[in-house]
Amino acid sequence: MRRLSFVLLGACCVTVGISARALSQEFEFSYGNAPALHEWRGFYGGAHVGGAWGSTEAKDAGGAVTLNDYWSAAPSGVVAGAQLGYNWRNGPVLYGVEGDLGYLGLAGSATSTYVPLGYETSTKTDSGFYMTLRGRLGVVYNQWAFYATGGYIGADTKVSILGACDAAFCTTSSVAGSSSSFRNGWTLGGGIEGDLGGPWTAKVEYLYYDLGNENVTTTGTGITNTWKTETDGSLVRAGLNYRFSAPY
Repeated sequence: MRRLSFVLLGACCVTVGISARALSQEFEFSYGNAPALHEWRGFYGGAHVGGAWGSTEAKDAGGAVTLNDYWSAAPSGVVAGAQLGYNWRNGPVLYGVEGDLGYLGLAGSATSTYVPLGYETSTKTDSGFYMTLRGRLGVVYNQWAFYATGGYIGADTKVSILGACDAAFCTTSSVAGSSSSFRNGWTLGGGIEGDLGGPWTAKVEYLYYDLGNENVTTTGTGITNTWKTETDGSLVRAGLNYRFSAPY
């Protein structure tokens, strides 16, 4: 929640601060007075690439051996894909909807060890296909658009857990389990988009995402445990958009 608060505060400061500055200086933003070069209405589409990083936390939720085990992995990787959206504009206020399809290359693992008990567990996270559907709200300042964005995110995610034990109470040397599913969650962030001239714009965007939690059960001869896993993190993306209704 603390990370979410920082994201919310940052997005609000950007949007409110730029809006107040633009309105106080009485810039001409109306459709009739704005240069055609800086028009933002209509459909647009493009592509993006960037980086992703995050955290997968695993907690021992109980079972044959309950040790209150807890650890966190830090998966990271490349994100790339395509976006399609539509903008409306009312004076300096820009608002719209945008969707993404792409690849979320999150991969990472971590291990927790209890040496006195000869007990060791590890988790691994892998993500592939992802999608978002978000609203956008911001302001236009000359050739720039400053916006906050938030909504739905989903990702095809696999979480695997391997437990190894060589203590006297263990009846098997290892237990394993995994969960593969399309995880549904939410995302929130903001960005800056600039007019490159004609139909083209470029953007830089940050998104915080939360894919919720998933239970993973590890099984082996004589021992079964359940683990609660949670995945969240951040995306930073650079993108290029083509505005289908922009003047040439």
